[in-house]
Amino acid sequence: MNSLRRVVRVPGLWLGLCALQLGLAWSLAQPVGAAVRTAMNGRVWTHPDRLIAALAELLGQSPAIVAVFVAATVASGLLGAALALLVRGGVLLRLHDASAVGTRAWAEFGRASLGNLPVLALIGLYGVVLRLILTFVANALSGSHALVELVVLIVLLTFATCAGDLAAARRVLHGERGVHPREYLRACVDVARNPRLWLASGALSLTRWAVAGAIIVVAVHGVGEAWSSWAARGLACVAMFLALWRVAVAVEASQRRA
Repeated sequence: MNSLRRVVRVPGLWLGLCALQLGLAWSLAQPVGAAVRTAMNGRVWTHPDRLIAALAELLGQSPAIVAVFVAATVASGLLGAALALLVRGGVLLRLHDASAVGTRAWAEFGRASLGNLPVLALIGLYGVVLRLILTFVANALSGSHALVELVVLIVLLTFATCAGDLAAARRVLHGERGVHPREYLRACVDVARNPRLWLASGALSLTRWAVAGAIIVVAVHGVGEAWSSWAARGLACVAMFLALWRVAVAVEASQRRA
C-alpha cells in the first residue's frame, strides 16, 4: 500500500488536477450551451424528464449544434491528452518526493514537466504503437468471439498502460534516456515478469474505467436534476485519484528496481 500513501501525501496535487479537469470541462461546455440557447431562441423546455428527447430533436433540426458538439468532443479529447502529457513529469516527481513545499514545489513541478515533455511524448507514441499492435493480437487470438476479444483486449491494454507508466517513471525519476525503443521494450518485459505489478495497475485501470462508465450513467439517468452534475463531478474526482494511484504503483515499482 506504499503507492496509496504516496497519493495521500500530496492532496494538493490531486485537488489541483481535479480543478484543472473540471475547469476544462466547464470551459468546453460553454459553446455547447450557447449553441443550444441560440437554437431554442429564448424558449424554455418545460419537460425535464424528456431532455434527451428534446436534445435529439434539436440535433436533428440544427446542424450547427451537431458541429459544436463534435468540435467540443474532439477538443476535449485533444486538450485532455495534451494537459495530461504536460503535467506528467511533474506528477511523477511529486508522487516520488512530496518534501518540497511552496514556491520550490511549483518550480520543481514545472522543471520536471517541461524538461521531460519531449521524451514523455515519445514514450506516449511508443504506447500508441504498442496498443495498435496489441489490438490486432487480441483480434487474432479471439477469432470471431466478441466477448473473448473484449477480455483479451482489456488485459493487453492494461499491460500497455502499466508499461508506459513504468517507462515514464524511470525516465523522470532515474534519468533513463527513454528515447530508444529498446528502453520501452525493457519496461514491457519487466511488467510481463512482474504479474503483481501488472495486476495492481490493471485493477486500478479497470476501476477507473468503471467510474467513467458510472459518470455516463449518472449523467444520462439524472439529466435535468441538480444532483446529477454534482455526482458526475464527484465521480470525476474519484477517477483522478485512481489515475494518480495507478501512476504511484509505477513509481513504487521503479524505486524497487533502482
